Amino acid sequence: MTIFDDKRTAAIWGFGREGRAALDYLKQRHPHLAITILNDTPLLEAQNDVRVLIGAEASKALAGGAFDVVVKSPGISLYRSEIASAKAAGTRFTSGVNLWFADNPQAHTIAVTGTKGKSTLARLLHHMLTHAGRDVSLIGNVGIAALGQAPGRDHTVLELSSYQIADLEASPSIALVTNLYVDHTPWHGSVAQYHHDKLRLLANPRTPAVLNANSEKLVAAVGARENIIWYGREDGFHVRGSELYWQSSPIDASSFPLRGSHNLENLAGACALLDHIGLHDVRARVDLSGFAQLRHRLEEFTSADGRICVNDSISTVPEATLVALRAYADRKITLFLGGADRGQDHAQLLNYLGAANIAGVILLPDTGTRIAQEMAARQWPFVVTVVKNLAEGVAIAQKQAPADSVFLLSPAAPSFGQFRDFEERGDKFIALCKS
Repeated sequence: MTIFDDKRTAAIWGFGREGRAALDYLKQRHPHLAITILNDTPLLEAQNDVRVLIGAEASKALAGGAFDVVVKSPGISLYRSEIASAKAAGTRFTSGVNLWFADNPQAHTIAVTGTKGKSTLARLLHHMLTHAGRDVSLIGNVGIAALGQAPGRDHTVLELSSYQIADLEASPSIALVTNLYVDHTPWHGSVAQYHHDKLRLLANPRTPAVLNANSEKLVAAVGARENIIWYGREDGFHVRGSELYWQSSPIDASSFPLRGSHNLENLAGACALLDHIGLHDVRARVDLSGFAQLRHRLEEFTSADGRICVNDSISTVPEATLVALRAYADRKITLFLGGADRGQDHAQLLNYLGAANIAGVILLPDTGTRIAQEMAARQWPFVVTVVKNLAEGVAIAQKQAPADSVFLLSPAAPSFGQFRDFEERGDKFIALCKS
């Protein structure tokens, strides 16, 4: 029996990638349902065969308990007032990920999360397991909505965001968590709630957990848990300098194409998981031929005047920007910094900038103004420029920056306000540098 069998009405709340997958699923699997699409803003495409409610009309119907079941998209905060009102009126809520787990109870699932690194690590696992001869599917927050996707015969790798875990009802076969930083506080309401929701992935003590020993917040939160496979420690897979090790033995990772020790750390996590499931060859060598970097993650390109530029728009927290700067520590850098303000702590980042090989810093709205104030009390060996938008910042940098400096967009903040998402911000940066 499913959640829909004795129900008559269902709503899909949020009509992006997840919402469209939910509509296809309900039409195919539960054609008896009267389906309504709910969205905060008008839909980009008309939906003629289902009812559509927008904005205040959608909120009123939800709060009044107009639907038996609501399939909520991840981008809709679990803590919105309409949800409490609807639940009090008898409405049940679920998600595409919950429905996928319910439909595939026998699948061997590897769930990957963390503030940063989860996309790269999920793709590494898929690549390495496939090269090992396993049949694997990769779904979830990687851009492939889980609902309607078949599981791999051997493994299914799911990248899961905190939004998807906050109401997760199932436990994966294995969980991997990369780190915990400050992020997504508007959705969760606080940093503490964000970390709590993220770590619900580890709620079942019987679930083996592959965890990063270099994440202090992660160790403090769940370090006493049972069933932990650590990476980042000398008794397992870890990074020394620019090499990957299994205990005291170096691993041949010469085919790994990604720059930066943080990516080697991601590889250590993937190796720890593969080793745990019996693929012990990774203790000596990993075959990463054909593995490519994701877009907007240290994505190198050449500007119109031949300058090396790096699109790292995915870096939405200061810790990720520190990683990017260290990856290019051998180059002089013009850094583009700033975005939506989520109360980020810039102290560690600013301390690093003082001794780094920085040619200049371009400060973007909105956190750029706050960063400028935080920098005002110190003398800096480079030029700091506050700009009103990315276009102005690139134009100024092209006139003032040394010809040998790398342009690095690594904003340490989300993109919202001036851009739809980090992808749009990254694409705009590329277009401006190439024009």
